[in-house]
Amino acid sequence: MAKLDKTPKKTLFSAKDIQKHYAATHALKGVELEVREGEIVGLIGENGAGKSTLLKIIIGAETATGGSMTMHGNPYAPRNPMDANASGVGMVFQEQSLIVSLTVGQNIYFGHEREFSKFGVINWANLYKSAQEALDEVDIRGINPRKKVGDLNFAARQMIEVAKVINVTKTKDNRKCLILLDEPTSVLSEEETKSLFAQMRKLAARGHGVVFISHRLDEVLEITDRVYVYKDGASVGSLDTKDAHEAKLYELMVGRTTSTEYYKLEKQTPPDEEVMLEVKDLGLMGVFKHVSFKLRRGEILGICGVVGSGKEDICEVICGDERPTSGEIILKGKPVSFSSPADGLRNDILMIPKERLVEGVIRTASVEKNIALSNLESMAVAYFVPSAKVRRQALGWIDKMRIKTSGPKELLIQLSGGNQQKVIFSRLLASDCDILILNHPTRGVDVGAKEEIYAAIREIVADGKSVILLGDTLDECISMSGRVLVMKDGLVTGEFDAPPDNKPTQVDIVSAMM
Repeated sequence: MAKLDKTPKKTLFSAKDIQKHYAATHALKGVELEVREGEIVGLIGENGAGKSTLLKIIIGAETATGGSMTMHGNPYAPRNPMDANASGVGMVFQEQSLIVSLTVGQNIYFGHEREFSKFGVINWANLYKSAQEALDEVDIRGINPRKKVGDLNFAARQMIEVAKVINVTKTKDNRKCLILLDEPTSVLSEEETKSLFAQMRKLAARGHGVVFISHRLDEVLEITDRVYVYKDGASVGSLDTKDAHEAKLYELMVGRTTSTEYYKLEKQTPPDEEVMLEVKDLGLMGVFKHVSFKLRRGEILGICGVVGSGKEDICEVICGDERPTSGEIILKGKPVSFSSPADGLRNDILMIPKERLVEGVIRTASVEKNIALSNLESMAVAYFVPSAKVRRQALGWIDKMRIKTSGPKELLIQLSGGNQQKVIFSRLLASDCDILILNHPTRGVDVGAKEEIYAAIREIVADGKSVILLGDTLDECISMSGRVLVMKDGLVTGEFDAPPDNKPTQVDIVSAMM
């Protein structure tokens, strides 16, 4: 937990009675937020509670329907993010805002190129030198500022986002700045999260204010000074972090208590003997090699490893997104070779991709169409898919997954990030595939939604489906899986049975990862 300074702190930013309407949806119902100089404030709530909407209003990406804001004691109403930046406000968005076709340096100074321009000519050497300094400021090593962002992995891009935003604080003379972080740790490793927290503490020590949104309550309790809780677009409470604990925060967010035992170990069942999938000596040149394992009917197989260990690449090969350079894949006793994910889907294998809001959905299509993407063929009648059937299916999943939406016809892009995730998960389950690859299925969803997703996973496994799970945390992967593989540097370095009464410890897993 961040240390609290006993001396009164000056208010840096305040928002009062903020309202936001989207047509018939009342997204914000008079919420409030105050951030003091040198303070890290947590903002939590279920998916659709209004957290991201408020931050978009603060950064100027959205306009409030009502209410008022101040920055440094002065009225504050940014017309766009550039306005916000000029006032000392920066944000890391939940959906990354980097332009992948530009370099790291170009992204860091996007919109601020005039600082390096003379007579209309940009001094690229100076820009990249300053970009390197911005990377050094947040302890990002090994990334050349001249490198294209599209060539970086998702976690590296997130750290670039952080560097870009923190760099705003260096261009505002001695004024204190406000940094907004919307789910910044969702794709970061444990070490990267520690590095980010160190940067947040540095910012607070310099008198800047930080707003931190996360669904990981342990992170909120570790890094914040105070916590605001939103529910259904309204403020339901705020408290000093020193007076908070996970059960209290959960109850405020969800409106009910929890035992914090999401995994329900007593409900986990042993798999059948039937082997659904086997990989033999599988390899992808330069990425992983000599990988062999079996996946049985009704089994959850967890795969653990740090970023770059090869765990995600194996899943991409299995679902048909990549072609292996060695080894073989045997599906239900027959060797197979997939040319694309669509080919994998036709053979009853489907994966939730890591960058799911880019690759896993059509954000400009409706909720019902997105849920139906992977099972249109099974719903077709004489090559025609009845719209009533699509709608009934969507209504069922909206109810089961508690998706907050005005209805199945609402565009996916109009939903909160967490509810978009629920739609993607619903599409996966609606596919009725025998083998499901879940790449961080609970990333970016609240604690209540996690319970629902875990229950859905247990249900499909009990029905005979088989799951490969890349967990969001070690605890999730160990607790949900019946067996765990560990990878390091493209090799399988450990395999652990994980029955309900004899789970491997996190120390066991980490020792094989390192």
